[in-house]
Amino acid sequence: MKKVSVLIVLAVLLVSIIPPAVSAEENNFNYVDAFAKSILFYEANWCGPDAGNNRIKWRGPCHCDDGKDVGLDLTGGFHDCGDHVKFGLPQCASASTLGWAYYEFKDTFIAKGQDGYMLNILKHFCDYFMKCFPNKTTFYYQVGDGDVDHQYWGPPELQTYDRPAYYVATPSNPGSDVAGDAAASLALMYLNYKDKDSTYAEKCLTYAKDLYDFGMTYRGNSKGQSYYLPRTYLDELMWGSIWLYVATNDNKYMDNVEKLMVEKGITGGNSFNDNWTQCWDYVLTGVFTKLATLSTNPLYKSIADDHIDYWQNRLKTTPAGLKYLDSWGVCKYPAAESMVQLVYYKYFGNEKCLDFAKSQIDYILGDNPNNMSYEVGFGDNYPKYPHHRAASGVLEGPPADEKKELPERHILYGALVGGADMNDEYHDNVNEYVYSETGLDYNAGFVGALAGMSKYLGGNQLPGPTPGIEGEPTKYYSEAKLYKSGIEGVTVDLNLYNIVTAPPQYEKDLSCKFFVDLSEFAAEGINPAKFTTKVYYSPAGAQISGIQPYDKDKNIYYVEITFPNSQLYARTYVQFCIYNYESKLWDSKNDLSTAGLTDVYGKIENIPIYKNGVKVYGNDPSGGTTVLYGDLNNDKEVNAIDFALLKKYLLDGNAEGIILTNADINKDGAVNALDFANLKLYLLGK
Repeated sequence: MKKVSVLIVLAVLLVSIIPPAVSAEENNFNYVDAFAKSILFYEANWCGPDAGNNRIKWRGPCHCDDGKDVGLDLTGGFHDCGDHVKFGLPQCASASTLGWAYYEFKDTFIAKGQDGYMLNILKHFCDYFMKCFPNKTTFYYQVGDGDVDHQYWGPPELQTYDRPAYYVATPSNPGSDVAGDAAASLALMYLNYKDKDSTYAEKCLTYAKDLYDFGMTYRGNSKGQSYYLPRTYLDELMWGSIWLYVATNDNKYMDNVEKLMVEKGITGGNSFNDNWTQCWDYVLTGVFTKLATLSTNPLYKSIADDHIDYWQNRLKTTPAGLKYLDSWGVCKYPAAESMVQLVYYKYFGNEKCLDFAKSQIDYILGDNPNNMSYEVGFGDNYPKYPHHRAASGVLEGPPADEKKELPERHILYGALVGGADMNDEYHDNVNEYVYSETGLDYNAGFVGALAGMSKYLGGNQLPGPTPGIEGEPTKYYSEAKLYKSGIEGVTVDLNLYNIVTAPPQYEKDLSCKFFVDLSEFAAEGINPAKFTTKVYYSPAGAQISGIQPYDKDKNIYYVEITFPNSQLYARTYVQFCIYNYESKLWDSKNDLSTAGLTDVYGKIENIPIYKNGVKVYGNDPSGGTTVLYGDLNNDKEVNAIDFALLKKYLLDGNAEGIILTNADINKDGAVNALDFANLKLYLLGK
C-alpha cells in the first residue's frame, strides 16, 4: 500500500508539472503550417551535388568542387544566409539548436509529419561535419571567401568560380567554438537517430567525442573574416559537454562543465546575468536551460530563472510588444527565446513562458502594426523581397545583366527575415538586408519555437499548401522595341528570355528568327543578297545570319540570331540591324516580326525562339499551324510508325523523314528519352 501511495503522489506531481495542450480554437494562427514551412527554408539553403533532391525542385546541384583545393570532398552543408558561403560558427550553432529542438519536441515533429524532413536536414549537417574532420586534429569550418561571394548575385547553381577551404582548425590555429558546437550537433544526432539507424548514430557519437576532445585540448576561437567574429569559446565547449553527457551518461562531461564554469567566472559566489539568448555566437542560454533540468547545482536553475524573468519583464520592447535585443535580425532573438521558454515550460510548467512565446510568435506571424508575417510564404501578407540569391533567381552581370530588385522567381517558404525595427517598421527591400536578411541562425530557434507552439497550441491543425516548390518548366519569350526604323531598314533591341527555374541552368543552342516581307524590293527586282545584317551589341556574343529564304514565292525571308559560343540564362540582350542602303524602299508595315513593335519594350510573339532548331516559343509565317505532337512522319496520325522513327532517331541521330518539332512531345525544346517515354505511355493508353 505504501508503494502504491508513493506512485499516486508521483503521478499527481507529474500531472501538475507536465503542461497541457491548449485548444487550437483559442489561437490566432495555424502554428503547424508555420512550423512545417519553417523547415523548408533549410532545403532551399541546401548545398552540394544533391541539392534539389528534396522538396525544393527549383534548387539543383551546386558547388560540387568544394574542398578540391585541399584534396578533400567538402561538398554538402548549407549556405549561410542569402549568400553561398559555408561559414563555420553559425552553421555549427544552427545545427545544434535544430538538433535540440528535435530532441525536446520529437513527438510533435512525428505527430505533425515533419520528422522525416527534419532528420534529413540534421543528417545533411552531420554528414558535412564528418567530412570536414578528416583526422583528429583537423576541422575545416569555412568554405568560400565571403568578400568574393558577396560580389555575386545569382543562383548558386550558376556560381562556378573556385571556393577555397578558407579556414581550418588545427592545433596551431584552434577553433574550440566550432568544435564544441559541432560536437553537440553530432551527439544530438546520436540521440535523435539511434532508433532509426544505430550504426550511423554510433558513428556520429564517435566523431562527437573526438571533435570535443580536439576543441578542449587546443583552445582558441574560430575566425569568420569580418562577418562572424566570436567572443569566447567556453559556452560552446559547455554545450558540447552537456550533450555528450546526455548521450553517454559519462560524468566526466558534467565535470568538465563545472571546470569551464570556473574558467568563465561563474561560481556559487558569483552568479551570471544571462541576458542574451541562443544564437550563432551564444549558446549559454541553452546551457543554463539544460543544466536546470540535469544538474543538482541550484546555481544553474537560479541563473535560468533570472534569464526567463529578464526576457519576460525587464527587456525593452517595441511599441507593439516585440522583445528588442539587437538592431540586426530583430525577430530572430525573440523567436529563439520563444523556443527556450517553451522548453522551460515543458519541464517546469510555468504558464508565463507559454504566454511569452505566444505573444512573440504571434507578433512574428502577423499580429503586428503592419499585419504582416515575417515568415516568408506564411499567410497572405509576407515579405516578397527577402535578401536571398537562390530565391531571387536573377543573375546580375553577364550574360543576363538583370537587377536584383526584380520580382523574385521563387517563394522562400519558411524563411524568417530580420523583420521590423525598434519602431515596428519593416522595409520590404532586397537591398535593405538589416530588414530582409535570412539565415541558418535566424531559422534555427524559430523552428524550435514553432515546434513548441504546435505541441501546446496546435491542436488538430495541419500544414497548408506550399505551391511552387516543385519549380516550373522553362519559360521562353521575346521582348523587343524599335531602336530605329526608316526607309533603309530597322535596328531592333531584343531581349531573349529563357527563365530556367527547375533548377537554374545555362542553356546552349538557343536561337531566334526575325521575319521580313521583301515584296517591295522584289517588285523592283532587287536581289535579297544586297541586304546588310549586323549585330551592334551583344554581351553574349550573338551572331546574325544574312537574309535567308523562308517562302520565296511570297517573298518571305528571315535572319537568324545565334549564340554559338555562349550559354544563356534568363535574359539575353542583342541589338541588331537589317538594312539596304542603296534602294531605300524598306516598309516595316508588312513584316511579321516588326508588326506591333514600338519604341517601348513589349512582349512579341512574332520573333520566335528555337532550341536545337525546335521552336519553343512564338509564331512564324506559317500562321502557327497546330502541331500534332508524336506525329513524326507528319501523316496526321500518332502510331507505331512514329514510335519506331523516334527510337531510330535517338539511336543514330538521323532525322531524315522526321519532323523534329512534332517529336518534342513534352515541349521542352529537346528531343530525348523523355519524349520517347511519353510516346510509349500514350500508345499504351496511359
